[in-house]
Amino acid sequence: MNENMTSDATQVVSAPAFEATQYAANVDCPVCHTPNPPSETYCMDCGFMLSSAPVDVSDMPMPESVGKLVSSDGVLEFPLKRGENTIGREAADVLLVNSTVSRKHGRVFVEDAGVFIEDIGSANGTFVDGVKLEPNQRAEIKDGSELTIGSVVLKFIAPEPAEPEPIACEATQDIEIEPAEDMAKAEEPEEPIAEESVPQPAGRLVPKDTGPALALSEGVNTIGRREGANTVVVSDPYCSGRHADLTVQDGVFTITDVGSTNGTLVNGAPLEAHAARELQAGDEITIGRPVFTLEVSSDG
Repeated sequence: MNENMTSDATQVVSAPAFEATQYAANVDCPVCHTPNPPSETYCMDCGFMLSSAPVDVSDMPMPESVGKLVSSDGVLEFPLKRGENTIGREAADVLLVNSTVSRKHGRVFVEDAGVFIEDIGSANGTFVDGVKLEPNQRAEIKDGSELTIGSVVLKFIAPEPAEPEPIACEATQDIEIEPAEDMAKAEEPEEPIAEESVPQPAGRLVPKDTGPALALSEGVNTIGRREGANTVVVSDPYCSGRHADLTVQDGVFTITDVGSTNGTLVNGAPLEAHAARELQAGDEITIGRPVFTLEVSSDG
C-alpha cells in the first residue's frame, strides 16, 4: 500500500462537547409539587423556597397573640409575631399569592411602642385607611385599621386585653337562720331535669392511611391545621392553617376550598378556590396531602 494514501483517508472527528444540546430538568416543589424551572429560587405557585425541606409544624407551639391581619371576607388570616413580619408574594410571613403584590412588598413591626407598617418599594403600593405610604415610610396602625396591599385588603385586629385575675379575699358574712317552714320547702326534692340528648354526627372523614376519623356535625365544619380556630383539625404541614369548609345542611354535603396553599381535591379533581362542590358518600377528599373518605351517617 502507498504510504501517501494514508493522508487522503477520511477521518471522523466527534463534534465539540459544547455544541451538544443540554436539557435541564424541572424542580418539583416539595410542598405543592408544582414543576419549576431550575433557575427559580422560590416556587411559582406557593412561594416555598425550593432548596428547603418542609417542616412538620404540627407540634410547634403557637406564638403569643399580638394581633392578626384578616381579609374582608374572613377567609385569609395571618397571626403576627413580635418583631418584624414580612409581607409579599414569595416566602413571606404574610404570604399573599396575588399578581398585584410584589415578591417583597412590605413589613409589619410589632413593638412595645405599637404596631407599624412599612412599604419597601413595592410596585403597586401600600395604603393605610386609604392613605398611600411613601417607600420606607412607617405608619402606625390601630385596631380596625384597613390595609391595602396591592389590591388585597386586610384589616388589623388587635389582641383582646387579658382579663385581670380575681383577687381572693376573705369576707365575714352574717349567716341567717331560715325559719322551719322555709327549711322544709328547701328540703323538698326537686323534679329531675331531663338530660339533653347528645347530637349524633352527620358523618365523618375517615383517613385512607392511619389515624382517627374526623366527625362532621350539621352546619359549617371549618377544616384546617390550626387548633382552636377550626372544628375539624388536620395535623399535617401540607394542610393550611385555615384550609376548607365542609357544610352539612338537610342531608346535603358540600365542600369549599377557602384559598389554601396546597389545594383540595375531590376524587382526584382539584377544586377552584371559593367554589362549593357537592359531595356523595364514598367520595375521596384530599386536603393538602392527607386523603379521607366521606362516610354519611344513617340519619344523614
